[in-house]
Amino acid sequence: MLDFLFHLRFWLVVCVAVGVLTGALVQYRPAKGGPARWLIWTALAFCAGAVAAALGALQGAAGVFLESALAFYATFLIGAAVGALGSGGSLAAHEGWALGLIPAGLIWWGATLFAQPAYQAELQRRVTALAAAANVDASGVGVSGRDVTAPAAIAQNPALMSQIASAPGVRRVIAAAAPIATAAIQPATPSTPTTQEPPAEPSPRTAESPGDPRAILAALPSGALDAAECQRALDAVAVVDRVEFREGSAAITRQAAEALDKAVALIRRCPDVTIEVRGHADDDNEALSVRRAQAVARYLRREGLGGRRVVVAGHGAHRARTAKAELDARAKFRTIDYAIQ
Repeated sequence: MLDFLFHLRFWLVVCVAVGVLTGALVQYRPAKGGPARWLIWTALAFCAGAVAAALGALQGAAGVFLESALAFYATFLIGAAVGALGSGGSLAAHEGWALGLIPAGLIWWGATLFAQPAYQAELQRRVTALAAAANVDASGVGVSGRDVTAPAAIAQNPALMSQIASAPGVRRVIAAAAPIATAAIQPATPSTPTTQEPPAEPSPRTAESPGDPRAILAALPSGALDAAECQRALDAVAVVDRVEFREGSAAITRQAAEALDKAVALIRRCPDVTIEVRGHADDDNEALSVRRAQAVARYLRREGLGGRRVVVAGHGAHRARTAKAELDARAKFRTIDYAIQ
C-alpha cells in the first residue's frame, strides 16, 4: 500500500496544496455548531470504505479506486487542517471546506486515469522480472489493480508465488484454474446402428461451433494464445462472465467491471492484435450500443491495454441476436462481445 501511495505522490501533493488553500481561505463555522453535516457523512463513508478496503471486499481495479479515494480524502483534510491552523484560524471553521472537495475529486480522477494504469504496468514488470529470475514462463500473468493472477506455470511454484505476494505493491496473488485435460470433457461416443453409412463431411458451421464455454476456458493452454485461441476464449468469457448494462445506460457497473477484469486477463495473453469491442442494445439503438462499446474500450485502456489497438463498433440488437443464435447463451441484448481483427 505504501508503495502505491508513493507512486501517487505527485497527485497527493497537489491534493494537499488544495487542502491548505481551502483551509486558509475559506473559514466559517457551521450555523448550529459542532461538525458540519458534509463532514459527518463523508467521514462515515470514509470509515465504511476503510473497512471494505481492509477486508479486501473489492478486487482488481475497483479495489485500487477505493484505496486511492480514501488516500485523497484523508490527504485533503490534513491539508485543510494545516492551512486553517497555519493562517491563525480554527479547525471549527470548517463549514466551507466542502468547496475544496470538488478540485480534490478532480485530482483523484486524474490520478485514476493516468497514474494508476502506469502503476499497474509497473507491477506487471515486477512480476515478470521475478518469474524470469526463477526461469519460469511469465506468459499469461494478469494484473488488475494491485491483484495478480498467476498462470499454472507460476502457481505450481510455491516459492515464486511467495515472492510475488511479498513484492512491493502486490495486494493478493490469485492462482488461475489449472487446465482440464481435453479427454476429460469429450462426450461419450454414441452407439451406431448396424447399417454403416459413409461419414458425412463436417460442415463449416459445425467446425466453428463454440461448444461449452466453461470447458473452452478450462482447456486453454498456459502461456500466450494465438489469434484463433484468443477469439474462442473471448467468445467463451463473453458468455460465462457476461458484461451487462442497465436499461438505457452505458455506465460500467461493479459487476460489469468484474466481468471485464476476466476479459483483460485473457487479452493480456493474446498477441499484438486489434480488439474490436462490439456493443449491443435491446432496442436496435445503435447510438447506445456505440456508447457501451466506447465505455468498455476506455476501461480496457485504463487496465493497461494501451499497447494493443482497441476499436469499437455498435450493432444495436441485430448482431446480438446473431451472436445469441451462434453461442446459444444470450438471454438479453444489453451487452458487448469481442472480435479479433
